[in-house]
Amino acid sequence: MQFRTLLLLLVSAFTLLEAQELQLPKNPLKGQIIFEEKKCVECHGIGGYGGTEGPDLSRELYFGSVLELASTIWNHTPQMNRKFRQLRMERPQLSHDEMLELFGFLYYLRYLGEPGGAAKGKKLLETKECIACHTVGGKGGTIGPDFDQMQHFASPLYVVQAMWNHGPAMQEKMKTSGIKFPTLSGQDIADITVYIRQASSGISSVRVSPGDPAKGKELFKTKSCNDCHQVEGKAKKFGPNLSNIELRKGVTEVASSMWNHGPTMLYSMKKRSINFPRLEGSEMADIIAYLYFLGFEDKPGDPARGNTLIQTKGCADCHARDKKGAAPDLSSVERFDSPVQMVTLMWNHATEMEDLLISQNKEWPQFDAKEMRDVYAYLKKATAK
Repeated sequence: MQFRTLLLLLVSAFTLLEAQELQLPKNPLKGQIIFEEKKCVECHGIGGYGGTEGPDLSRELYFGSVLELASTIWNHTPQMNRKFRQLRMERPQLSHDEMLELFGFLYYLRYLGEPGGAAKGKKLLETKECIACHTVGGKGGTIGPDFDQMQHFASPLYVVQAMWNHGPAMQEKMKTSGIKFPTLSGQDIADITVYIRQASSGISSVRVSPGDPAKGKELFKTKSCNDCHQVEGKAKKFGPNLSNIELRKGVTEVASSMWNHGPTMLYSMKKRSINFPRLEGSEMADIIAYLYFLGFEDKPGDPARGNTLIQTKGCADCHARDKKGAAPDLSSVERFDSPVQMVTLMWNHATEMEDLLISQNKEWPQFDAKEMRDVYAYLKKATAK
């Protein structure tokens, strides 16, 4: 998907949910503006748009929670600083809100997933036996809805919602017809959607917004999803604990997981007398957006390990509590209220830190995501008033 197309979709601004301590950005489009205004785009491309001096940030390598992204950026700081000097560019300073918006934008990039292929979609409809019941391109069965009459510009989210709502009826019809329930990957859904959109002869148009996680959080309760699945807390549920499952995938990948588990979910609902939830408008998009953003907030770290890391990584050599170090005493910071605050301070002072390490003939310390979580947990505890 072209970057400009992504931006048009992002214009459907949505208010994001609040996690335990992390205030998520209200509009990922703001992060794209910061990405350009701070000249990140001059070195980093996104989906082919932007510079090539640095890595393309739409790659999976640069996708993760706040502190996962932070560890990647921190570990590449010396290389970035060298590039700033070569290009005679000033290292941009970021406020807490700007850093939050930027990270929210980078996290969101993979939400829409990869583009589909019409030829693959056509073949999938045949191999998955969809055309046994549905007409598409003028060919196929008439038992199910006619795909040729689907609205123009139907997005994957629109198709997925239609599949979900017709799931119970489809499953019953497949049983009576002897057709095996088809499992689909996220890419399969993207491919099928592209082909259906091209083959459609419908006269009406439909747009589906990318989704509002805050609304999705409420729908997760009102649609009784939380009767079987938990996303927080320790109460045992019948279905998988979604907070323990890797759901930071594109929208079609999350949707395919829901589709593939459809028969199991329907069986469990019937067994427990739970009504199958029908989704309208943008409700499917909202729920998937909520599930997608579950991974934006980091898991808790270990303060004790964080304290040890500050010693072993050499941070305490400069950030000494006796105020005799070459850098500020970190425990004197008023309070670390979120990991974004820590990351912002690290980013804004990275040049001074590198200069100091060079003068002391010391190497730049590397931190993986887990170590970042532990360091943050220690600093949060140490600065708690």
